[in-house]
Parts: sequence; structure tokens; C-alpha cells
Amino acid sequence: MGKEDLKLLIFDMDGVILDSEPLHENARQMIFRRFGIVPDETFPDPVGNSSSGFWREVIKKCGIEGEPYALEKEQYRLVAQQIEENQISPSEGLEELLHWAKAHEIRIGLASSSTRVLVDDTLRLLRIEKFFDYTVSGDEVPVKKPAPDVYLEAARRLDVLPEDCLVFEDIVKGMEAGKNAGMKVCAVEDAYSAPQRGQKRKLCDYYIETYFDIRDNCYYQA
Repeated sequence: MGKEDLKLLIFDMDGVILDSEPLHENARQMIFRRFGIVPDETFPDPVGNSSSGFWREVIKKCGIEGEPYALEKEQYRLVAQQIEENQISPSEGLEELLHWAKAHEIRIGLASSSTRVLVDDTLRLLRIEKFFDYTVSGDEVPVKKPAPDVYLEAARRLDVLPEDCLVFEDIVKGMEAGKNAGMKVCAVEDAYSAPQRGQKRKLCDYYIETYFDIRDNCYYQA
């Protein structure tokens, strides 16, 4: 993972630059309570799937009135609200890695399946927007992950070849998107994707518990 091999680091957002899944789960629970919904084990798994797709299934299952994208928008608003109110910090060691990349003239991008509004709000509230040379959101590409579109668009915008990029991802679908784009992939440990750990190790080029593993040269390499 030496700097001589890298021209662009591309980060996913949720679970990668911050531990956001608890915030999304809190937001979903708040919306459930508004509708008087008590979720059970038959509900769709929201982790790793689009939020609009999740709410589409909930609307169908529970017969509630609502529009999937409107509920997704509300979920994302509640996530941003929690980041601000609870003063959530970036993932452990991330800022040090971002400083290192800048010092070595390695460009930095973000490629998320979330909306433009949530991407911008998250980077602003984490106070790390200054590090990113370009960001791409899920509503700016034709097909979301595991399609490679969002990663290829980030590389294209920064004029970097896919083989010179390193992707940071926490879930299998995102890792597949990076691989489908022809990029190397570093898997990031994340409690909510723990059931996917075996698959992640098979797919990845590198695996880290925290970003300090890169500094300390103690990451797993396939």
C-alpha cells in the first residue's frame, strides 16, 4: 500500500468515514414510531441496501401511506441531525490518513450511494470537506453499487486511471463496485457488516481494523 502505487484514494461514506449505521438505525426507528410500526425479523435488511428500496418494501409490507424517496430523505435528514447534535467524529485514524495523502500529493475522492444532500452535510458536519478533491453521490450516476458507476465517475472527474485508485469500503456490495471498476479495494472493519467478514476478506486486496493500521503497517494484505 505504498504511496508510489497510488494516485487517488476513494472512500465510501457510511461505515467508512464515520460509524453511521447506528445513526441510520435510530432514524429508521424514529420513522417507524411515527407510523406506529413495530418491526420484526420479517422486515427487509437495511444494511447494504438502498434506503429508498428499504422504504419501498416497508410501505408494501405495512400498507402505510408514503413515498420511498420522501422517507429516504427524512431518514437522511435525521442522520445529519444526529451528527450535528451529538458532535459525531470521523472514523478513528481517518484524519491522519487524509493529512498523509495530502502531504504526498495523493488525491482524495468520495463515492457514496447516499444522496448529494447527505454527502455534503456529512462532510461539512465532520469538518473534513476540505480534504476531498471530488465527491460523487448515488443520485448522480445511472446505476448504484455494486455497479462500478460511482467509482468510475470519481476517477474520471479527477483524471486518474482505475488501476491507480484504492477504494475504501465496509460492505460486500461496495467492494464489488470497486472491483468492478478495476480498482484495488481496502476493506474496513465495521460492526454492522461483521456477518460479511469472510466474504470481505476473500474480495479485498487489503483489510484494516482502523486507519491506524495503515500508519503502523499492520494491515492484512491478500
